[in-house]
Amino acid sequence: MGADERPILDWVNLPEGADELSLWSTLHDGDLAAIESDLLARTLTLRFDVSYVRDFHKLSEETLFVVTVSGVQSVRSFSNIPWPGGCSIPSGTSYEQQQAITVEYQRKWREQSLSWAEFERLTDTGLEVSSATLARRSDCASLHLGLLVGGDSYVEAYVRGDAITFSIGERQLTPEEFVELGEAYWDAFAKKR
Repeated sequence: MGADERPILDWVNLPEGADELSLWSTLHDGDLAAIESDLLARTLTLRFDVSYVRDFHKLSEETLFVVTVSGVQSVRSFSNIPWPGGCSIPSGTSYEQQQAITVEYQRKWREQSLSWAEFERLTDTGLEVSSATLARRSDCASLHLGLLVGGDSYVEAYVRGDAITFSIGERQLTPEEFVELGEAYWDAFAKKR
């Protein structure tokens, strides 16, 4: 790599010094309602509907949780295709054994690439957030999403760009403030139990 080149920030080649921040507390079980790609402006905007966090904070029903990546350099997505041999868990199997059987079954799955256009069309089927992680340095940011499609299959998406912003409605937030909104809900939920 030349002196004027910088390392690529994504999960294939995550450089030293990148901080990871889980967005799970705010986006988990939310719906990815819209994906807006602007190739000319080099932006990608993801709009999430996370009703339980929105309702907890008494925000209007129209409020969406928005993540915008600017200076987009890379977008990738792939689906996980289940192994056709199936997964059988005998009755009476302990929880630990069930987990081991499931892990072994999922190990046989195959990753299969999707075009970004195919990924964007999946919003029509319903995309529910299973995992969301931000990796960032001062000069770049990368977002990794794990999503359930229509409740029966799983896709992953990676977005890399120069910067990332978070907002709820019209209010812009730091990544930490964005996460704190979800953490407040989960803290209250834990206290009810």
